[in-house]
Amino acid sequence: MTDLVAKAKKYREVESLQHDSIPNVPELLEKISKFLQDHETPSSNDCTHTVFDNFSDWWMHSKPTYKLAVAEDNTVEQLHRMIAQLYDLGIPLTLTEKRTTVIRLIQEVEIWGTQDTTVTASQLVDCQGAFMKLLGKVMNIIYPNQEFLDCAIFDSTGLSKTKGVMKTSVRLVWSNIVVDRTRAGKIHDYMVHKFVDTEDPEIKALEERVQGYNSKENQWCNMFNDSIYFGRFGIRMPLCDRVSPAPLKKPEHRPFKPFGVVRFNYKEGEESIEQVCDHTELSGEEWIKIGCIRRDAGQALTEWTPPVWTGTAPSRSRPAGGGGGGGGPGGGDRGGDRGYVRAEDGARQPGQVRIRTSGGSGERPARQQPRNSQQTAQESAITVNREFEGTLAEFREQLEKCMGGEQSANFTIDADRLVWQQQGDTGRIEMKAANRRVYLSGKAHQVRSLCMTVAPFCRQVGGDGASSVAGSRLGSRTGSRPGSEPGSRAGGGASSFAPSAAFAPSAVYAPSAISLGATSQTSGRGGAFAEPSKRVCNREFLPEGQGELEMKLEDLITVSHDPEVGEANINRWVHGMNERTKDRGWFPLSYTKVLQVSEDAEQP
Repeated sequence: MTDLVAKAKKYREVESLQHDSIPNVPELLEKISKFLQDHETPSSNDCTHTVFDNFSDWWMHSKPTYKLAVAEDNTVEQLHRMIAQLYDLGIPLTLTEKRTTVIRLIQEVEIWGTQDTTVTASQLVDCQGAFMKLLGKVMNIIYPNQEFLDCAIFDSTGLSKTKGVMKTSVRLVWSNIVVDRTRAGKIHDYMVHKFVDTEDPEIKALEERVQGYNSKENQWCNMFNDSIYFGRFGIRMPLCDRVSPAPLKKPEHRPFKPFGVVRFNYKEGEESIEQVCDHTELSGEEWIKIGCIRRDAGQALTEWTPPVWTGTAPSRSRPAGGGGGGGGPGGGDRGGDRGYVRAEDGARQPGQVRIRTSGGSGERPARQQPRNSQQTAQESAITVNREFEGTLAEFREQLEKCMGGEQSANFTIDADRLVWQQQGDTGRIEMKAANRRVYLSGKAHQVRSLCMTVAPFCRQVGGDGASSVAGSRLGSRTGSRPGSEPGSRAGGGASSFAPSAAFAPSAVYAPSAISLGATSQTSGRGGAFAEPSKRVCNREFLPEGQGELEMKLEDLITVSHDPEVGEANINRWVHGMNERTKDRGWFPLSYTKVLQVSEDAEQP
């Protein structure tokens, strides 16, 4: 037990573990570790909670699954109690909730600040402030039959280690409102529309202030984060911390701490807002109970009046990943595209904002077939820009961490610029000290890999994002043309952007013997389909970038990681091992088929 205390201190970089309410810390840590390990599951079907970004924490054994199955009422209560106890000890867990079909309505407001300042939660959710007043008016339009609405507020504002600047991150949980993904998306769109169109001088002043911090990312369509509904990852739980992306891969020490409960009164047509309790008036377990989003399957949606409006939300311009402050790697960042409207099934229509894949890209034109050497040679060179907030030496350090191996021979550096380029290769990374711009150049498939390499520590510049790589690549491919149909209709290919090796799961993420059988998965459209872990290659697949897996016809493939599990998309990228070569990497699921096992082979 003493070793477990030392391990927790080391992993979480804390001096001591103590709290007045916890007399025996070693015994508690032993109990919590055993509980969490006992409730691990290899199955995505059984999974109810996941560990943020597969972070290897102090409580885990040597081969964790990073997935928990905690569904029964008594075990859920135990989990909540343990989350609260570890929060009190200063080592909060890093758990996320897997979305159920229906969830509590939650909203997350995210604002990027500067190195020194940002909007505080007290300023944003002041009951007498314009933000809360407009929020309450919009909710009354959508839920006109409610005499009052209670909203639990959580705050994880602090220094974002992803970008090295302050970040406002406030979560609003409407505890008595139950929605599905489609309805949550429509509420989000209408809320953004009302905040964009308002003429309230206080709202305009707030907008001007935050755009002074970051004019590109602090747009209302970005500040109201919708990846909590549509992202691939789970929703970070109350009192739990987020984890910085690789290469740092550490808790950020800004868990969702309780702020208070606010009541919006709508009796007799008079709107008023009051704070009914502050962060001290409920226990940690009670805060988690009112802040969790999972609801029982079949629970009725709260009666509403669908908002009616025309037009589109403003354009999105900021990059990156899914989990939102809610719980995905790169949490809260999204891909940049034009405005959008949301269809009845929650899907986005032309002019849409794309949900990003695990590789950090949006939905891209499909790879119709592997390219041959002649097609590769004919590709035009392209250049994509990124920004790095640091010195040339710091950039080199980050790049070497992600590249791995001995890279000294590939670097050229002087006072003005740094260049990375392998001998005999056209792929090139250059950073200029004067403007802190990073230039990634080469053939499209090379630039794709370079973009993924620098993604953990660089950011996009303007609209010059990864989509330009996809577009250039599609246009350079022989036989393809703008407007050609992607996906299975164009030949069953996969997304032209695969996740890089940096997004590969840990080696301990490989499936256990239990999970190698068929597993049932549910599609995002309500249908069910089965995708066993064992598959066989039915189309030769040649790697075009770092982290992809070579496959030849009839190769046996074991799928070890499916980040889009539950989505009925045969063209999605999955991670696995080629049993012939023992190599691991990403490949399109559409290049494989289910392994058919004969009845004779199944006999003992």
